[in-house]
Amino acid sequence: MFASGVLMDDLHSFESVNALKLAFTVTLTYFFIELIGGFLSNSLALISDAWHMLNDVVALLFALLASWIARRPLDNRKTFGYYRSEVIAAFLNGIFLCVVVIFILYEAFLRFMSPVHVEGLSMLVVAFFGLLVNLFTAHILHRSGERSLNVRGAFLHVVSDIFGSIGAISAALIIHFTGWFLVDSIISIVIGLLILYSSGKFIMDSLNVLLEGVPSHIDLKAVEEKILSEEGVEGVHDLHVWCVTPDKMCILSAHVVVGDDVDEKSLLSKLINVFRKDFGIDHVTIQFETKGFPKSVYEH
Repeated sequence: MFASGVLMDDLHSFESVNALKLAFTVTLTYFFIELIGGFLSNSLALISDAWHMLNDVVALLFALLASWIARRPLDNRKTFGYYRSEVIAAFLNGIFLCVVVIFILYEAFLRFMSPVHVEGLSMLVVAFFGLLVNLFTAHILHRSGERSLNVRGAFLHVVSDIFGSIGAISAALIIHFTGWFLVDSIISIVIGLLILYSSGKFIMDSLNVLLEGVPSHIDLKAVEEKILSEEGVEGVHDLHVWCVTPDKMCILSAHVVVGDDVDEKSLLSKLINVFRKDFGIDHVTIQFETKGFPKSVYEH
């Protein structure tokens, strides 16, 4: 039974990685097609949507990296592995995309001041196929996303890009039938704000990890209350919770003050199980103390 479970896990992992590879290849290819199509049709909305698609390319790349890194063994130099590399890449990608948004908004402002001709039909064709690519990618990821949290995150990025493609198609239809070129700038601003939102989340999430902040899905006060609720616990201090990535390898360290007659081994086993089950914390280091123990200079 156990061997069968392992084989199924390996199969699901293999399917997830293959889905990510296919989605990444298709999305990256169409990013270049849409970017070139945007320049040829003179559509800022298409160019903006292409950069939004690049956001998905990077998200898919992170998911692939995570799948690859997760299988790399720890060593004496990297005792937590190499997970942080994807966090650093996410931070740099977020900064890059913010710069792209500044360019988009600046170009949109110039076009508001002096509207330019946009090839509505060419823009429509490219945007329509861009939507098909996003839908195809979402379908690929959805099939594997139910078994992989990693793939599910990439799937949500692609879903957000579908709205960008719909916006570009709407702008192309308006331009083709009415000749109102300003709608291209309006839609590009909306897409730019979508990019800003998603890249801003990239930056904030990665900064929180790099600064070893408490993960957003963990309530530190609830963790403290859970420790204090255990029988025999008289206090807790110097409590720290952080993760190596936003959702992987969450770590807790704390000093727990207990009574003289407490079974520390039993209490530690109970706390380890509670932390894993209720908070997703899988690395726990607790120092048990009785009242009056000395404190280090920076303990709190």
